[in-house]
Amino acid sequence: MINKILVPVDFSRGSAASLRYAEAFAAAVNASLVQVIHVFTPPSASTEGILVPLAGELMDERSEQMEKFLADIPSAGVNRKSELFLGFAADKIVDQSERFDLIIMGTTGDSDLLEELFGSVSSAVAERAHCPVLLIPNRALFQDYKHILYASNSLSLSKKIVHKFKDFNSLFDARVHFVHVNEEGKENEPGEREALFAPLFTNPDPEFSFELHEVESSSIQEGLKDYLNSHPINLAVMVTKQRGFWGRLFHHSETKQMVLHPTTVMLVLHSK
Repeated sequence: MINKILVPVDFSRGSAASLRYAEAFAAAVNASLVQVIHVFTPPSASTEGILVPLAGELMDERSEQMEKFLADIPSAGVNRKSELFLGFAADKIVDQSERFDLIIMGTTGDSDLLEELFGSVSSAVAERAHCPVLLIPNRALFQDYKHILYASNSLSLSKKIVHKFKDFNSLFDARVHFVHVNEEGKENEPGEREALFAPLFTNPDPEFSFELHEVESSSIQEGLKDYLNSHPINLAVMVTKQRGFWGRLFHHSETKQMVLHPTTVMLVLHSK
């Protein structure tokens, strides 16, 4: 069950879109709270003889910005609260995530580079947060999830993670597309397919509709991107553990390619 949702904002158009998305999502799942936070790091020294404003003055300035930002976004009828923090954005958001069931935050940029697509803060939070993270592209609008792509490997198909995902999907009853990419030129271990999908069949009734797909492609990135482009997917799910699958997917310098369609939302789950 998702009761408390954390929404970091930086007052940009992207974060405004993510807040609208978050409140529509919250209304759909009957969440009890949408907590909007803004984190900023004050300068630590003066520049060219100009004194740095005191932290209190900066806080007052950001408070006014937050008030104006929220005033421009009518509430969707959910319980909205806001708070300001001093510190480094990624670190503070990760610290706060322990008290929430889900983070919903925007992504930035239109190019295919990770740093511009997700931004350093979004990427760090997705990797390190204590709760699931929903990453929202600028053009995404909330709609009930009907079809979900679940990128499958030995990490994402562990019983614990499948159970965590099942709880999330119980809110939407979407059809799940378990997609496993066989990379060209890489030999699969005997019985790998059966081992990957075995956790889905531990109960006679898996409690949600799903289909299994194996895709042949030159890379995981290309295989998932091709599948997204050819199927009506509303949400893509990835699983990370200390830059495990997440690292394979995004952090190789030669494969910093955009996996998602510009309007496809990504849910990041964490295996601990």
